[in-house]
Amino acid sequence: MHNYIIHPIFTALEIKFYSPSDFESWNELVENSSNGIFLHSRNFMDYHRDRFTDVSLLIKEGEELVAVLPGNSYEKTFLSHQGLTFGGWIFRNGIDFVKQQEIILRSLQFLSEKGFTRIRVKPVPEFYHSQKTDNESLMVSCGGVLVDEDPNYAIELPKVISDRGKRWGVQKAMNMGIHIEEDDGFVTFWDEILMPYHKQVLGYEPVHTLAEIEYLAANNPGKIRQFNAYHKGEILAGVTVFSHPEVARTQYIASTDDGRKNRAVDLLIGYLMRHVGEKYIDLGGVTDPKTGLPKESLVQWKESFGGGLYMGKVWEFG
Repeated sequence: MHNYIIHPIFTALEIKFYSPSDFESWNELVENSSNGIFLHSRNFMDYHRDRFTDVSLLIKEGEELVAVLPGNSYEKTFLSHQGLTFGGWIFRNGIDFVKQQEIILRSLQFLSEKGFTRIRVKPVPEFYHSQKTDNESLMVSCGGVLVDEDPNYAIELPKVISDRGKRWGVQKAMNMGIHIEEDDGFVTFWDEILMPYHKQVLGYEPVHTLAEIEYLAANNPGKIRQFNAYHKGEILAGVTVFSHPEVARTQYIASTDDGRKNRAVDLLIGYLMRHVGEKYIDLGGVTDPKTGLPKESLVQWKESFGGGLYMGKVWEFG
């Protein structure tokens, strides 16, 4: 691990590992951060605390908590918390680029002194930020090396579907009388669509069980939303949305055979594009878990709604 050189004029920072007594102060920082989302709150992170060795950091300047770094350890490696889609340093609103550099460098020095020989982080994509930070410039300026990239797609709103096939699909679903409802629960979608779809079509189970998604929704009010497509009282498709201030992320999308035949998901995505109210819809990744390569059919599907490519980048310090 490098000996990190830090400018001597900056005010001393105090860095410590997270403990349960920091629950409230951690959440307050995330709530008032420039790049944090509800996934980084302890209300979300702690549901799988038994699966990971948490070594998250809190960084204080005087009495003020200025940043946190969600993470877990694997042997001598510090990892962006593996229970989260992305993480990295989460900064309080108003922390400028130079101060962010200092926070990162001091964190790296702290982790080096604690015996970590490698640090890997996956920063929050910039379109999630309320106060924009140039992730790449920040990581490179602190000695980070890009070691992995994961292709994802997001729709910048407002946008009208221009793909003829998708427009036809939306119209077909509407002509069939399919309609969209926001459900206040997850049981119907999980039991009738998501679990059968994952087992029969994908061959693996969803990341979250029904009990877990219900727990997370209860502990993060208004942040996890369920939209379903119905026809004559029968559910045909659904999408589970993780709702952030700037972005709605489609966490799960699935449909029945009838739903696919009658283009229920086309109508669902079109509905989200008109009604979710955020600046972006994050459609997530396109990598096939079996091959590790982008799945071309999934790429085409997300592009057909107007999704644009963005890369989820992983940076390593060591």
